[in-house]
Amino acid sequence: MKPGGKRIAILGAGPAGLTIARLLMEQSDHSVTLYEKSHRVGGKSLSVRQGEDLIEFGTCYTIMSHRRVMKWMREQGITIQQIVPHKIDGVPARDFFNSGPGAPLAVQGISYVRARRKLLKALESDTPPQKVLEEAATPTIDWLRARKLGKIEKMMMRTVTGMGYGDLKTVPIVHAMRWVDMDLILSGTLNKIYMPVEGWGEFWERLAKPMDVRLETHVRHIDRSGDQHLVVLDDGTEEKFDALICAMPVDRFSALLEPTEAERIVGDAIHWGGYATTLISSEDWFQEQIEYYSETCLPGVEPGLMMSARREGYDAGLGGHLYITNQLPGDYTGPELIEILREEVTRRGGSINAVIQQEIWEYFAEYDPGAIRKGLIARMRQMQGERRTWYTGATFSHESVANICIHNEALVPDMLKALG
Repeated sequence: MKPGGKRIAILGAGPAGLTIARLLMEQSDHSVTLYEKSHRVGGKSLSVRQGEDLIEFGTCYTIMSHRRVMKWMREQGITIQQIVPHKIDGVPARDFFNSGPGAPLAVQGISYVRARRKLLKALESDTPPQKVLEEAATPTIDWLRARKLGKIEKMMMRTVTGMGYGDLKTVPIVHAMRWVDMDLILSGTLNKIYMPVEGWGEFWERLAKPMDVRLETHVRHIDRSGDQHLVVLDDGTEEKFDALICAMPVDRFSALLEPTEAERIVGDAIHWGGYATTLISSEDWFQEQIEYYSETCLPGVEPGLMMSARREGYDAGLGGHLYITNQLPGDYTGPELIEILREEVTRRGGSINAVIQQEIWEYFAEYDPGAIRKGLIARMRQMQGERRTWYTGATFSHESVANICIHNEALVPDMLKALG
């Protein structure tokens, strides 16, 4: 830390914690310390070696909105490769989108982008009109159908529900809008979709190398009552910091300290969904790289059903090709999801030789519609900096790495200004 620099503690070394730490290192003389309870960095970015193949269980794609992340990838020597166009129900994704009703896809895309820009701009006010709050809380499918955006609805079945970001019948439109922007629409229709060859896990490890990251470190308590914040670890160690960054779920963060009113309100307003990814081997399933199934992404989707599968490679020892499959877990246990998965793969024309690994993620922080109507989004923006504490991660932007990084790019200048 250089003279005049501040000490900043970051709780969580997932994509949110690592990207904001990198931005602070690039733009200031402050020192950052990241506390991570896991044995590795990267959070929901989990890369696993299976034979000669690298399997991504969590974060996988990069698209046009990953500009800053792809810049860092180039600097870290990470190469990216374009994936082959994926299919939905056996037809190219673009053809599936175009099968929706209404005007041509390009026309609907322009209408959607304009309406999106108008709503998100209105939500930037500290006191948005009630009609704006009502619109932001509207279920996505109702909002789309009111505007006759049938082709965009088809797209969101794939890009929202199919990626674990909520059922179009219930997820508020503001969530869908944070993810589905012009970059995503163009990336999907033009197939500007890439994956890092060396893996997301390797990227995060390289990015974290110059940072002070404390792995397998459990924070027991945080005291914000003094001139500096006191972080107390499970082993009794105490460290003082000038500022805190919460890069973990707010409800868990609040359990470590005396929460503010805003922290309690935000923690209570969040419902965490889930996403299950399972690696299997099969000797007789599809040969395409990625398959999505529209019937399991429809509004009102039933938990447990297989939404998509991605062909990953071949393992001679297991006598089959490798596939990553995706399900919304609902209330099902891991073993129950595997039994459903066996039935689903059989129904889709394959069979499972072996179940290799399963990961069930706490995934997608969905806002309560009633809280949105009461001004939740403005409150979340206004609480930044209270008690010299700032907030990032899926709760404050969106689950995707691109959205988290974009949120941090906007947050860091305000944070540095406040710290002086």
